Amino acid sequence: MDVKERVFNELRKQNVRITKQRRAIIDVLEGRHLTIQEIHAEMKKRGFHNLGTVYNNIDFLLEHKIVTEVFINGKKHYDLTIDEKSHSADSHIHVTCRVNNNIIEINDSDIYDCIKDHEIFQNFNISKLQIVVEGTCKHYDTDHCHTEDACFLKHLDRNGTNNG
Repeated sequence: MDVKERVFNELRKQNVRITKQRRAIIDVLEGRHLTIQEIHAEMKKRGFHNLGTVYNNIDFLLEHKIVTEVFINGKKHYDLTIDEKSHSADSHIHVTCRVNNNIIEINDSDIYDCIKDHEIFQNFNISKLQIVVEGTCKHYDTDHCHTEDACFLKHLDRNGTNNG
């Protein structure tokens, strides 16, 4: 049984319905970071045209920690958390390029541990830690950076190691 089905079964045990719209939103978000407008556009392609339904289902998915919100480049994006082993709804590191809006996720427990173990938090239990790092490449050049293959972020793996 895949991760999504396990989550759905847990919700069913709580008498929560998994509607076609909820499944469609989960499918749309798989492997992507989308704004509500982008989700709505994708949902319309699947025959779901009501924007209110998208908002209501996003609220449900947020409440059940199936999706998380993250502000990237000044916009609210939604990110599926149940299909990722690298993070949960409460622990995220996103890195985004301000030039071409590429978004990657970094999974580095050293970063979390460094923050959580810092002396300033010694008497504080951190329950949610989301980090968004925005910037541009050191070699920033408008023409060069707008090509997908040239983006520095495309060459990082989930551990923040440069593969390119």
